Amino acid sequence: MSASTLSPTAYLLVFHGSRDPRPAQAAEYLAQFVRLQLESKPVGLTVAKSARPKGYVSPSSYFERLPMPLTSSSPIKANDPGDWPYSAYLPLVGTACLEAGALSLHEQIIEFGHRVSAAGVRSIRIVPLFLLKGIHVSEDIPAEVQLAQRALPTLTLRLCAHLGSHVGLEGLVRTKLQSTTADDWLLLAHGSRRIESNGAIQSLAESLGGTTAYWAVSPSLETQVIQLIQQGVQRLAILPYFLFTGPTTDAVTRRTEDLAERFPSISFHLLPPLGPSPELAHLVVDLALGWTPLRQNQGAISMKRVAFRHQIQRSSMGVLKR
Repeated sequence: MSASTLSPTAYLLVFHGSRDPRPAQAAEYLAQFVRLQLESKPVGLTVAKSARPKGYVSPSSYFERLPMPLTSSSPIKANDPGDWPYSAYLPLVGTACLEAGALSLHEQIIEFGHRVSAAGVRSIRIVPLFLLKGIHVSEDIPAEVQLAQRALPTLTLRLCAHLGSHVGLEGLVRTKLQSTTADDWLLLAHGSRRIESNGAIQSLAESLGGTTAYWAVSPSLETQVIQLIQQGVQRLAILPYFLFTGPTTDAVTRRTEDLAERFPSISFHLLPPLGPSPELAHLVVDLALGWTPLRQNQGAISMKRVAFRHQIQRSSMGVLKR
């Protein structure tokens, strides 16, 4: 088989970004899990039409392998051309941030594109690691990808559905909740000024018998906690619906401690955020390959066409601590 018959693909995971180094480190761990799962998948396997879910996108027909994930600054070593295409250094999996990076997102995509092109890549699938379909997913990231596409005319940039659209997140949240014996629980999401985005979070919480609170919009964590206490809840679990530990989850911990001090008779169980894991990587791989039905009617888009505390317990002073 000649190289001209193949269309090798690289994968770029886009997260929000922070001046705190922890989210970037967690994104790299997730990229490693994604690479390992892509490496084990025979993506050239033909999928019967009857087995293809709605929104299915046929992946390229090749096997992929790569020793390490890539950041925008990761080097790509030249291979012996005689090994092509069987040692195509794939899957090439990188990470990029939307905000707080040294380069803008489109500049990171361009740099990543130049590097993976050296390995024979002809297309890049970009997966937004965002749980809400807010402004970042609907406008900011598509605009950055379009800018990058203009600078990479020999590559096809394909923007995949955002992580929050995957129906499998419900199972991931359910697994997180199995570690608590609380009477009730709150799903604490960042929240968006777009009502339809918050509606998806509310539906997720209600499907698992929980209540929704938001960090950036109403109803707030404090409001929902007080309401549940008035309903007689004595043991309350709080699940931060965030991808990675960072400044916001630190603030959630402090807010929960404040609430615990105000309501010493209530037992609070603060769960960890989703975090990088093989289970989360499985959802990312599904989106990257187009192998899953989506929570929303959104599929891949070709841009050429367009140490956080897990358990808080009451101390003698009435403040819940680890």
